[in-house]
Amino acid sequence: MSFVRDYVRHRAQADPAFQHVWEDGTLEREIAKQLIGIRLELGMTQAQFAERVGVKQSFLSRLENGEQNLTIETLQQLAQRAGATVHVRLALLHD
Repeated sequence: MSFVRDYVRHRAQADPAFQHVWEDGTLEREIAKQLIGIRLELGMTQAQFAERVGVKQSFLSRLENGEQNLTIETLQQLAQRAGATVHVRLALLHD
């Protein structure tokens, strides 16, 4: 996802705090990365994508920054409206 790398690099230059949040390695970051990738593949701005998936742009911004929790149901609805699917994988941690 070179779109996402470019986006993160650009955002981090404008907002150093964003880089810290992004590097946190949380599940929220992974969801954010994938949402950004889908939005950029569709060639949409945040405002356009937010309208397409039926949320406010500010909510989408918080999702993309990894600052907003959401339910699995909401994630599925967003994905469906974007023309995507959600896949979840659970795995045991090995020492």
